Amino acid sequence: QVARMIASPNLDAGVRAFFSDFLDIEKFETVEKDPIIYPAFGVKAVEDAKEQLLRTVVDHLVTRDQDYRDILTTRHTFVAGNLGRIYNLAVDRPDGGWEPYEFPKDDPRAGILTQIGFLAANSHPGRSSPTLRGRAMREVLLCQKVPDPPGDVDFSKFNDPTSPIKTARQRLEAHSTFPACAGCHKVTDPIGLALEHFDGAGQLRAEENGELIDAKADLDGAPYADAEGVGKAMRDNPAVPACVVQRQLSSALGRTIGPEDRPMLQYLEAQFAKDGHRIPD
Repeated sequence: QVARMIASPNLDAGVRAFFSDFLDIEKFETVEKDPIIYPAFGVKAVEDAKEQLLRTVVDHLVTRDQDYRDILTTRHTFVAGNLGRIYNLAVDRPDGGWEPYEFPKDDPRAGILTQIGFLAANSHPGRSSPTLRGRAMREVLLCQKVPDPPGDVDFSKFNDPTSPIKTARQRLEAHSTFPACAGCHKVTDPIGLALEHFDGAGQLRAEENGELIDAKADLDGAPYADAEGVGKAMRDNPAVPACVVQRQLSSALGRTIGPEDRPMLQYLEAQFAKDGHRIPD
């Protein structure tokens, strides 16, 4: 019976439903971008960005039955006309439909972290946010809770338009001098800064306010140079497969995982690794 269920086309729908929740796709419903700063990013782009993410996940995990961890490094995806303009790709289908696409090896985009959906959903309306992106990576993919910022934080220095500070890295370095902020920013920013070559709409860029972007950072002490590096670092982090197993067990049981579930969780994590981290297995 299990084999029959796995062979059913409903598996695609089940995987889409689970990962819609797991990847916090609901967040896409509230994504808004400044139309003056990002004229190519409209309502249709938001819808297509969500669909691209889910198509990539289902294709990778079900259709091609690949290692779950490789969703963080794969160059295989799908694009439609609206996204093609933001990705700066020549997507020419009269029906505006989807077509498979593989980013070249020398392209900075690799894995779902560099897709427009993740990048735009975890940014501000008018600029990128290493903090929001780093927090999403921690909480969504690593199952690590990041505390909310204290309510009395003074953002005036950080948001001052007349400040000589040009890049997000410089702004965050200034922001992290506040003792109440430093602890959490040390957890989120080093990961998120690796994605700074993508602006608030997920478009590729080399500079911010006329200054070259430095995307070097680290994940828990492991250094990397850019978005591809953080994707590989995340892919090799043991918390990534452990997190998806935890979320799948919680979804199956319909409740939060407790200490009494630890033996089952350890068993499932071991089986997941034994099965090559393949979701259908």
